[in-house]
Amino acid sequence: MAGAGQILRIELLGEVAARVGTRAIALGAPRQRAVLAILAIRAGQTVSRTELIDGVWGTTAPPSVDGSVHTYIYGLRRALSVAGEDVLVRAGSGYRLVLDPDDVDLAVAEAGFRRARELATAGGRSAAADVIAESLSLWRGTPLFGIPGPFAEAERVRLTKLRYQLIEERAELMLATGRHQELITELGEAVEAEPFRERLRAQHMLALYRSGRRADALAEFDMVRRLFVAELGLDPGTELRDLHLRMLRSDPSLEPAGTSIRTRSPIPAQLPHEVADFVGRAGEIEQLAKWRIGTASTGQALVISAIDGAGGIGKTSLAVRFARQVAPNYPDGQLYLDLRGFDPNRPPLSPSEALGHLLWALGSSSRRQEPEAQASLYRSLLSGKRVLILLDNAVSTEQVRGLLPGVSSSLVLVTSRNRLSGLVARDGARRLTLGLLTEAEALELLRNAIGAERVDAEPAEAARLAQLCGYLPLALRVAAEKISSRSDRSLHELVENLIDEQLDALELDDDEMSSVRGIFSWSYDSLDPALARAFRYLGLLPGPDVGIAAAAALVGATGTETENLLRSLSDQHLLDDSGDRFHFHDLIRTYAGELVKAQETEEERAAAMHSLLAWYLFSARSAIQRILPDYHLFPANLPSTPYDLPDLDSPEAARAWCALEALNVLALTERATELGEYGIAWQLAWCMYEHYYSTGQLTEWRKLLTVALVSAEQLEDPEPQMRILIQFGIASSRLGRNDEAVRHLERGVALARPAGNEDLLLRLLVNLASTLREMKQYDQGIQYAQEAFQLTKKFGGDYRTAGCLDSLCELYAESNQPEKALEYGAIGLEAARAAGASLLEANMLVNTAHAHRDLGDPAMALRQYEAALRLCRKLGDRYHEALALLGIATLQKQASRLAQARELAHRALDIFVRLDGEEADVARAFLAGLDDESS
Repeated sequence: MAGAGQILRIELLGEVAARVGTRAIALGAPRQRAVLAILAIRAGQTVSRTELIDGVWGTTAPPSVDGSVHTYIYGLRRALSVAGEDVLVRAGSGYRLVLDPDDVDLAVAEAGFRRARELATAGGRSAAADVIAESLSLWRGTPLFGIPGPFAEAERVRLTKLRYQLIEERAELMLATGRHQELITELGEAVEAEPFRERLRAQHMLALYRSGRRADALAEFDMVRRLFVAELGLDPGTELRDLHLRMLRSDPSLEPAGTSIRTRSPIPAQLPHEVADFVGRAGEIEQLAKWRIGTASTGQALVISAIDGAGGIGKTSLAVRFARQVAPNYPDGQLYLDLRGFDPNRPPLSPSEALGHLLWALGSSSRRQEPEAQASLYRSLLSGKRVLILLDNAVSTEQVRGLLPGVSSSLVLVTSRNRLSGLVARDGARRLTLGLLTEAEALELLRNAIGAERVDAEPAEAARLAQLCGYLPLALRVAAEKISSRSDRSLHELVENLIDEQLDALELDDDEMSSVRGIFSWSYDSLDPALARAFRYLGLLPGPDVGIAAAAALVGATGTETENLLRSLSDQHLLDDSGDRFHFHDLIRTYAGELVKAQETEEERAAAMHSLLAWYLFSARSAIQRILPDYHLFPANLPSTPYDLPDLDSPEAARAWCALEALNVLALTERATELGEYGIAWQLAWCMYEHYYSTGQLTEWRKLLTVALVSAEQLEDPEPQMRILIQFGIASSRLGRNDEAVRHLERGVALARPAGNEDLLLRLLVNLASTLREMKQYDQGIQYAQEAFQLTKKFGGDYRTAGCLDSLCELYAESNQPEKALEYGAIGLEAARAAGASLLEANMLVNTAHAHRDLGDPAMALRQYEAALRLCRKLGDRYHEALALLGIATLQKQASRLAQARELAHRALDIFVRLDGEEADVARAFLAGLDDESS
């Protein structure tokens, strides 16, 4: 056993790791770690040499395998010797790892699971849920990640199943004790990772429903049904179908005992974790508390703005510390948003974008983009509430002002490097300017980070080090990390080395980088050449974070080599990681950017960026082809990347990749345009079509397309411009900016005609006709749709023909020309059925039904509406189903069957509301008209 203070702990629920205290142990090659994993899972038991061979090599063991086992056991004994010589012992013909179960994370997790079941059996269900949460927190990723062999593979499967079993059992306990709101985010992530686990799906739906989000719960079922039919050819199981039916009926048994789902709204809890070594700031926290108490009974939101100061001075740490202390006083929730005011590679969030994030956190699923409507909804949701809102890294008063609540007893904390005087002058905000740590506080931070014994042994040198760091918390933490890794050297030696390396002056002035560059260089200069090169090249990244595969393309290494480099940089606090994603602190990113510009030639930087851009382009092409197999890809016009692309083995995986990388793609498109990589820039944007179209992130889509269009305009071939203009037209139209959409599409038409590109001309004309229909400019829309129809006669193809005729049918139906609508609708239905274009068929059935109704033929209209309903229910197409229901309701109203009309219109309205469709207003107006008739 390890001696006192030298306890060995083994971690298996993620990357296999071993630690003594805070010190990580190097465990060697993957197969050596595989041997350790088997011994750790069976800690305290003898594992035979044969079992080790079977578990690590299986049937592929080489003749020399006995020697390999001996080598790995010897290597592990050396590595683990820091925890005591008797940790790994020989036992008969095998080996035994002498460890307590509490020293292996897997054993701790399984013991927690057993303890939770005992608590639940005894009636302590809420406490049992918390114990399971502790077990789940031990998972750091894929169990036994990167470990080879049949034993590890089988354990990975078992432990993954165990994790989801834990999640499901915890969810049941929390649902039973009224803690449904806490579950929503966790279950949402779980169903994304395991989309076909029906129990998880049911729990997620129920958590949403009980949190007052009935529409979202019902929409979740619709999505699940489409997924199951598309991927499995099956409907969801009985449990999900029954739950869905009970939700539609608002079954009281679904509500937690003694509560009403209609009186609750989601309670967000978004505050980040506190830093572990927070010190000082007692006076500042006392002042914040006085301000809060002084306005607690006013009924007005208290705005504490400009918790300001230089970067790295601890603004966010203080704000989070105080926010967590007072969070219980804000029972309606805590919001956190990074406004990105000083991100060197991403623009600050606009007020509209920030409002969108906050509204989503408050439970709103509205996609309406008008800033005034967003602000009004935001203030309404906060009215009369006690919510704590932490707005981090603000750049200006204008960015923040629209995020302030109206009448409420909320608390708003704003951090910024700027003073934000406008908030103080006009909005009654209180300002707290944050200064440097005192010498005593800086020394306390060093004691916490490197040990009181070392600091107290050399107090003068510790004080000198604090002075060199400018009493800046970030610099002190980086310095402390380097000191901790050099336990064999005195503080005096380390401080002298720091000075000898000719670091920049460390006094704090207006440029905080001049204060900490020296500390960063101390860390950087200790890196071996490969790590130093990787650190520099990562300074080229324009986006918020990076995955291992993309980083490999940037630094020019294999995936395994790159992962080792990234994790080494993370271990030395030069890079932050969250699983398999890595990102810089803003100041360290700036420092890395300075280094790469100073030490690499322009040609070397351009080559690295080209490699990264090519990787992203081929990844994006792979994603769009997986999502939309018929998406016509423009030739890439560059050699394929030699680096491994992401494994996008399903449409869901491809969509997840697009969502994960969307901000990086935007930043890279901008950088590609700056570098003259125009062909890559426009194609990156073009390949993100389905992501933005399906998610409704229209403002972000327009931003991306604006950059892409600049690149497309630099190319001689007009086709890229036309393709981007088509998407620009769609995005602008969906935002309600139809005038802008028409400008983009007409510009595309003007390019397509002289270029003789009739294929793209046809697409431009159809989109233009559709936009003009929304603007009720029917004559011009019909003109463009007729021209497109003539082109389909030349090109042939049932699908294109059906699309053009669908547009014509709808234009004629809406412009009160029902005979024409029927004429083109009849031909269009034949083409749609021949092409298998069921959505177009559904739309034309609805519009031909409208035409029959307007011609005074209700019997034929009803047949067409009912045909549309049958098709929609087969497809799971709720939008056209609602249109058909509302159409039948109009027929019932004409026949004076007002009760039937009302019931159908309510069903249509429910669907439109769930889909956030503009037609919800039409349904409401129809119902209001029925009420007038019956009154």
